[in-house]
Amino acid sequence: MRNNLRLSWYLLIFWAVWNVAVPAGAASPDPFPIFPAMAPNVAFWEKVYTRYTTRQGILHDSRNLSVIYGIVPLVEPAGARARKINRRRIKNAKLKYRRILERLALGVAPRTAEEKRVARLFGPGAGRRTFRRAMARIRCQVGQKNRFREGLIRSGAYLDEIRRIFRSEGLPEDLAYLPHVESSFDPAAYSKFGAAGMWQFTRSTGRLYMQIDYTLDERRDPLLSTYAAAQLLKRNYRQLRDWPLAITAYNHGLSGMLRAKKTRGGYEAVFKSYRGRSFKFASRNFYAEFIAARRVAKAYRRYFGRLAIQPPARHPMLKLEGYVAFRDVSRHLGVDPETLKALNPALRPPVFSGRKYIPRGYRLRLPDDLRGRRRLLAAGLPPALYKDRQKRSRFYVVRRGDTPGAIARRHGLKLSELLAANGLSKRATIYPGQNLRLPAPGERPFAGQMVARVRPAVSPAPKPEKASRGPQPGTAMPDSRTAVAAIDENRSGQADGGGVQRASAAAVSAINPGLVTGNLRVERVVTRGGRTIGIIRVQISETLGHYAKWLGVSTRRIRRLNRFGRTRVIRINEPIRIPLGKVTREAFEEKRYEYHKEITEDFLAAYRIQEVQRYSVKSGDNIWKLCRDVFEVPFWLLSRYNPDLDLERLSPSQTLLIPVVRQIS
Repeated sequence: MRNNLRLSWYLLIFWAVWNVAVPAGAASPDPFPIFPAMAPNVAFWEKVYTRYTTRQGILHDSRNLSVIYGIVPLVEPAGARARKINRRRIKNAKLKYRRILERLALGVAPRTAEEKRVARLFGPGAGRRTFRRAMARIRCQVGQKNRFREGLIRSGAYLDEIRRIFRSEGLPEDLAYLPHVESSFDPAAYSKFGAAGMWQFTRSTGRLYMQIDYTLDERRDPLLSTYAAAQLLKRNYRQLRDWPLAITAYNHGLSGMLRAKKTRGGYEAVFKSYRGRSFKFASRNFYAEFIAARRVAKAYRRYFGRLAIQPPARHPMLKLEGYVAFRDVSRHLGVDPETLKALNPALRPPVFSGRKYIPRGYRLRLPDDLRGRRRLLAAGLPPALYKDRQKRSRFYVVRRGDTPGAIARRHGLKLSELLAANGLSKRATIYPGQNLRLPAPGERPFAGQMVARVRPAVSPAPKPEKASRGPQPGTAMPDSRTAVAAIDENRSGQADGGGVQRASAAAVSAINPGLVTGNLRVERVVTRGGRTIGIIRVQISETLGHYAKWLGVSTRRIRRLNRFGRTRVIRINEPIRIPLGKVTREAFEEKRYEYHKEITEDFLAAYRIQEVQRYSVKSGDNIWKLCRDVFEVPFWLLSRYNPDLDLERLSPSQTLLIPVVRQIS
């Protein structure tokens, strides 16, 4: 009897808890709620995805997205002068509405029909303070209707499998719609700041879950990157216990959202009032974008009609038991190289050009109509095709007095091979501090490199840059020399962007952004207590995590060797001690060079330098803000155009060379 009473009591408690947690009629609540405060934002993004194309700019209030001032006609983004034309049109439109808001903020009664319309956008209770604040919040959002339509068509190839992966990981299947926000389901998507693939992983986050190196970048594989995205989203949810916050963390970062949650609590409070230093428009709107994309994708026929959605991709896989040349596999299987390349986007250009082998253990994706597929897959590749080890990457640091011909002869190369491997013409200029790649015998030239004029390396050896702290650990300046002295640094322009002018041809003639610059060698090796220790200098974009990976040791060991605390930030050009017990000096230098070469090649395969402008530094300028928010170029690229300046210690009247980049269609 007592046991029956106890069981009844437990059942009663369970019933009460269940009814509190799950309202009646909602046995499976939507994990992605729409809070009242964010409803206008969701409606705004639905318009962005379904009503306006990339040839239309939506001028709106950045906080109150229900306030839309007007639509700015834009030219096709891929056009040669599109960026300049569109910036001017957007600037003029913003100025028009800023003047209207300024009059309203002064208390002047609206006179024209347009002024009355703008005043009505803010409702009857709007006062002078409301209009004054709105003056600084005019923003332009480019429409995405055509891109969203293309993403819907592409998504058919992956959506079912993505759903299956999320289901297998115990995650909500509708997270599969997130790539609509990130990349429009484009596996080849690549941002100016190095985010790659359908899920737009950065290198730093991606390498926590995937292999990213000179031969393989799993961020570009739709399914491998989906497994990684599932792990990241699962980690976010485990820490935040809330899907709106977890999805926002996908954009803003987990540590940032943990701080936001600690400060404000739930998502709605974060959305309404959180003012984190980096919690800007993109982070605040990311969850609303996802909700809008999910709603549009589920009911796409209402907005786009019937579409020829791509069928699900199903391809057999062949696991490689050793290193193998890409062309050997293509020839043996009878598959066109371009077809094989398209099916394996995780493989990088060095594999396709023959500079590197396909890595051992890689699962090669094959055409589903491959003749004799079962026989070939069962037999695998002939052992004779496999290699025991990967090809080495060799490079040479240019010294004073070097010429391309002398470097080629010293390493048993033809001059034409050396020039082709580095994207140089016969008249190219080389300078001390540049790292030239030494091609392997029989290698095919790699297209897409930038070309410059060639002269002997006659510049004096560069002095080490002055070290300074930066907002990101391990950032440093390269040491190449350019003709920056040709610029008149006292001249200050007044063009759009605040002091931007086109740079003179003489100032940029010696710059070749395709060449890796900087001191990548181990400067010296010492033995202490029976341990072999190398001394290096930190270069741009490097972190202690990179060194640990290339050395096969923990970051903690490197910190201990250098007596660094956990919060210690490494500085530009700072000497660092590294343990060389597990890898050789040459192996470390090779990995280091490949890392910088990978960043360079990936960027120049997706973007080209359209022109170079010069910018006169103003009081209060910060290089990180200039790179990300004003000129939208990565810091490493900007540094190659300004190698003689300490970019982290800008001063007014300095002149910067700014490369203007355009995405390659």
